[in-house]
Amino acid sequence: MPELNEPGEKRPCVHGCTHGAFGHTDAAKRISDAVGLHFSVMGFDCKRFWLACRLDNGKGGETLYDTKQDAIRHQLDEFLCIYICLTGVPMSVCEAEILLKVHRQAYDNGFRFADPGTAAGGREIIPRVAIEHQLATIRALEQGR
Repeated sequence: MPELNEPGEKRPCVHGCTHGAFGHTDAAKRISDAVGLHFSVMGFDCKRFWLACRLDNGKGGETLYDTKQDAIRHQLDEFLCIYICLTGVPMSVCEAEILLKVHRQAYDNGFRFADPGTAAGGREIIPRVAIEHQLATIRALEQGR
């Protein structure tokens, strides 16, 4: 069993997301909980539905949308949200943290994921690959690539 961090201690998460064992943000916890709730209620039937959650605090995620475009259309400002396609499996807090970090960094670099004018609703980064690939994506975004 991995050792947990002491309060205030900064040490990478056991899953490699660079956040301490108790250092995950509330936003990531909310997103992980929203995905987990839909999975626990619907099981694999939740696959391919979309959630919209706020980038700043992770709130939202209660409503399932059939398409990303529908999720975008129901937001007051589409650029304040992260759009998550459910894969039929729960999302760990670490995955949610990395996903938030990637989307925030991409938005800071001028990249936009939401485009309600396209059939697909906008571009996507290949979602939820291995942790080391997610971390490489974060490093590349931080370097402006």
